[in-house]
Amino acid sequence: MENQQQEGKKVAQSPIFKNILKKAEQFLQHPMQVTKLLADSLKKAATKKNIGTLATEAWENLQVLSRMIKAAMAGEYKGIPTSTLVGGIAVFIYFLTPIDLIPDVIPVIGLLDDATLLAWFMTSIKSELDRFNEWEATKPAPAQEQLAAATASLEHNADSSFGTPKYSDQPAGTVQVDDKKDY
Repeated sequence: MENQQQEGKKVAQSPIFKNILKKAEQFLQHPMQVTKLLADSLKKAATKKNIGTLATEAWENLQVLSRMIKAAMAGEYKGIPTSTLVGGIAVFIYFLTPIDLIPDVIPVIGLLDDATLLAWFMTSIKSELDRFNEWEATKPAPAQEQLAAATASLEHNADSSFGTPKYSDQPAGTVQVDDKKDY
């Protein structure tokens, strides 16, 4: 676990991730891009969740982080620091970026850097996650049902999409989405 944390911190400090953080800041201005990013990430993760314990844990963490970001972007969950939102969005962008520290095309191993980054991030925001989980558990049932329905709708829409977003090395603050190409 300690080694995984160190590896996750290394990924977070890499030039690749620092560039992605700049892109993530721009996503905050475009809630629909965040929604698509989360849906595409969950779609990719769903195809990988059965390749081992690490993948299963990462899948569960992605779901919690996705719900927290969705609730914050919708204005339902308040008080989340902007840096946490940006970091979370950056984790999702990194997850979808096929060429990162360990290219995702390498079976199983290609997801290790993604999983270690996610684990490190989730540990670094543990107190925020605890607050979110408490908030989520105590909110009225209709809101929980609406959030679950919205999540199911996003996942359905992700399943019916024709492509995956492309995140290029454009100047900071710009993101190009190309739905016509696959990674």
